[in-house]
Amino acid sequence: MSATRPTLQRLIVATAAAMGSLLAASWLVGLVLPAHWQEVVQTRWGFLAPVSYVVTALCMGLGGALAGHRFLIVAVGLTLAVWIATLSVLAGIAGAASDMSYPLGFLLRTNALSATLSVVAAALGTWLGALWYARR
Repeated sequence: MSATRPTLQRLIVATAAAMGSLLAASWLVGLVLPAHWQEVVQTRWGFLAPVSYVVTALCMGLGGALAGHRFLIVAVGLTLAVWIATLSVLAGIAGAASDMSYPLGFLLRTNALSATLSVVAAALGTWLGALWYARR
């Protein structure tokens, strides 16, 4: 196996490890961290969840450590897929509300910065993990 070109199998294992660790870490954060650390911060640009960016960076870093720099596309794709699923659920909930208090434009506007920061965290974590992968 070449250090510069991981096999498809290695990318699949890295993807499974990153998603599994992301799900497990998200669950553990709710159990371990104090409630005030888990709070969503409201800014004029939208809602931010700082702990989730750290969790995303660490979990995608694991994928980068397992598969190298080629995992970057996968990490960004996974993060975007999670955000699309999240926004779809939120839009479904908002659509089911009788007064339509949260239209889709509002959901997109208030979550765009958080989604962008999640993608940046995933890319940064993957890059750091890939650096570690290249050194071993």
